[in-house]
Amino acid sequence: MLVVGLLVVAGLALGPVLHPAARAPTITPVRLPPPAQPGEAAPEYPTTVSVQPLISGRVNLNSATAEQLEALPKVGPALAARIVQGRPYRSLADLDRVKGVGPSTLSALRPLVTF
Repeated sequence: MLVVGLLVVAGLALGPVLHPAARAPTITPVRLPPPAQPGEAAPEYPTTVSVQPLISGRVNLNSATAEQLEALPKVGPALAARIVQGRPYRSLADLDRVKGVGPSTLSALRPLVTF
């Protein structure tokens, strides 16, 4: 029993020497900047972002690309493809015949499209 105890103690004492990977990792301290003092101005960050509109002016439903049509509200890739396939259009009433275009879509598109 004494031999076993000595081997255990020797293993604990020599383990880190024989197996360096088993040692605890070295911690490197990091220096942080001093905290702001009372009364110092906080850094300024922009509070608004300027956004370019996706569409400028009205979109002509008879000549717009599918990508341009997708920029319109309530128009996704599938509806844009159906709008392109259904050309030509002379009015919103013509657009109403396209599957997926209903009263709310027509209302959203009314001020944004031309023929």
